Amino acid sequence: MNHRERLANARLLVTVGAVVGVIVLAYVGQRLSPPAMAPAGGGIQKQACDVDAPQPLHAAAKRWCADGLFQKVAVTGDQKNVIAVARFNPNGAQTWELQSGLLIGEFRNLTDQMAAAAPGKDLSIALHDAADRRVGACARTATDASATCGTK
Repeated sequence: MNHRERLANARLLVTVGAVVGVIVLAYVGQRLSPPAMAPAGGGIQKQACDVDAPQPLHAAAKRWCADGLFQKVAVTGDQKNVIAVARFNPNGAQTWELQSGLLIGEFRNLTDQMAAAAPGKDLSIALHDAADRRVGACARTATDASATCGTK
């Protein structure tokens, strides 16, 4: 084989290697990227949200259901405390994963609204995903000016 033939073969090998590399990268990207999802809030049908709360807190607890992110909000309490668990529906859990930073401010406001419905009581709300694992929480003591929220 002369020098030109070796050079042509080398170019061919580099070209074929580059094409195969692009194909492999595209395949790996497809396998590692998250599945295509509907945009948050777009095209998603609101699912029913069950609210289990004492009458004075029922309306405030129901506000957590307004955006269609939760499947259940359960509220209980005593003379000093209100404890709630808000469980995301599958679409809400997915939205939380993608946009928890944006949602946490809204959840802080909802916690403050619930605290207003329970004056003089400490309030804590646990946020659970669709599999009932805790993914965040909001809390406000009776003396706080506003709620504090965080993600797991």
